[in-house]
Amino acid sequence: MSSASFTPPWDVHRLPRAEGSVFLITGGNAGIGYFIAEQLSTTGATVVLGSRDPAKAEAAMASIRSRVPDAHVRAVRLDLADLRSLGAAAESLAVERLDAVVHNAGVALDDPPRRETQDGHEVMFGTNHLGHFALTARLMPLLSAAPAARIVTVGSFAAKSERLDLDDLQSRRDYRPKRTYGRSTCAPPPRGCAPHPPPSSSRASTPARGPRSGRCSTRPWPEASCGDRASSACAAHLDAKRCGATSPTPRQRRACGTPAAT
Repeated sequence: MSSASFTPPWDVHRLPRAEGSVFLITGGNAGIGYFIAEQLSTTGATVVLGSRDPAKAEAAMASIRSRVPDAHVRAVRLDLADLRSLGAAAESLAVERLDAVVHNAGVALDDPPRRETQDGHEVMFGTNHLGHFALTARLMPLLSAAPAARIVTVGSFAAKSERLDLDDLQSRRDYRPKRTYGRSTCAPPPRGCAPHPPPSSSRASTPARGPRSGRCSTRPWPEASCGDRASSACAAHLDAKRCGATSPTPRQRRACGTPAAT
């Protein structure tokens, strides 16, 4: 076998270099999104955190820079519950191309009453599915400009226990927070099909992926970040595992490959 055809084995501890690439992570200021951003920052790529809270985004960027001193990380204001704002959010990226977008942000409400977005959609369905769907449409010109772009949608095991009710997508007749959340996570998986270009286009399609995240806290875990050791939940392959717990149990530490605290 010639050395030119040799591909080194995937090693989550030593990610391939990605200088010149641009990655956008929605909800990149906390939880799984934060760890994705932190690890991708080690590749030399420009990492953009999409966050609706500028203060939390600043705190996340400061944490990433403290762990990855040469990180190229910045933030854009992104509110997936406000569909009319997504065009401006896409423009604020101010890049010529986008090599990957990770659909990570989500809303999970535990208690009634039912809430709606500014556009009149139930807030979990409107944010978790419709917001990302509309954002992707706004980003397609940038994704199409990249030579091998990726769209990654982080799902949830909650989708396994529910089915979409096509006659009540907005949960107006039957609103129960946990059920509505589960249904909102059922909608994104169909986006895991590659959005193909027009038939007349010679450009390759943009592959889409849909790993499942499981149930996890979305608060940062600054005391012992698993960003440089976690599974590929925090990397390009993004087989998400349970990272981000504020008070990680030994089982969670083992899942993230993080040694126990001393």
